[in-house]
Amino acid sequence: MENLECPHCGSPLGKGVALCGECGKEVTNQQKQGEAPEEARQSGRKIYAVLAVFLVVVGGVALLMFTGLLPNPIKGGSTAAIVNGEKITTEELDQKFEMFKKMTGKSGQTDTSGPEGKKGLADLRKQVLESMVQEKVLLTEAVKANITVSPQEIAERIAAVKKGLNLSDKDFEAFLKNHAMSTANFEKRIEKEFMIAKLIAKGTQEKGISKDDLVKELNARAKVEIVAK
Repeated sequence: MENLECPHCGSPLGKGVALCGECGKEVTNQQKQGEAPEEARQSGRKIYAVLAVFLVVVGGVALLMFTGLLPNPIKGGSTAAIVNGEKITTEELDQKFEMFKKMTGKSGQTDTSGPEGKKGLADLRKQVLESMVQEKVLLTEAVKANITVSPQEIAERIAAVKKGLNLSDKDFEAFLKNHAMSTANFEKRIEKEFMIAKLIAKGTQEKGISKDDLVKELNARAKVEIVAK
């Protein structure tokens, strides 16, 4: 049986799907059968789509649906949740929510004026907050475990991303600029990825348990207060 892949980001596709579950782009029948979709015109878009998806699911931690495209520069503001003494602001939540709507193609494609549309958006926002809480749990535990990341590790990971996606330094800088990010922002994102990965590797080895069991244990002892409704 032929394995189907998204022509935009290369992710596996289920049989008969119309939208890619990773990048949210529409997949036509011809594209699913392997026909190249105007390669010269689409190549730049494909690179950016793949990198955007990488940023969202950076690190490959299965329990994190998306770890965040844009870091939080906001220190104050209303509180959406408090996790192990650290807060997630509503500004952070709104920023991530808007980003994920665009990534999944929900913005502008679904009627959100009716009851069902509004409920769908509310459910999506709740899922975004849950993912942010999960990430915060793991990051606070990593800090507690004195886990650190070296500048060399961050530099090597960024170089690997550029090489893997065939991005020149200029293309990479253009992508960051288009998403209102700086190099420092992206480096912080990579640092968080490493901290979570190291925490899981250390915990599973020391305790002799699976990743899922470790995360369940960390969640069980976490102090979480959800403020946003």
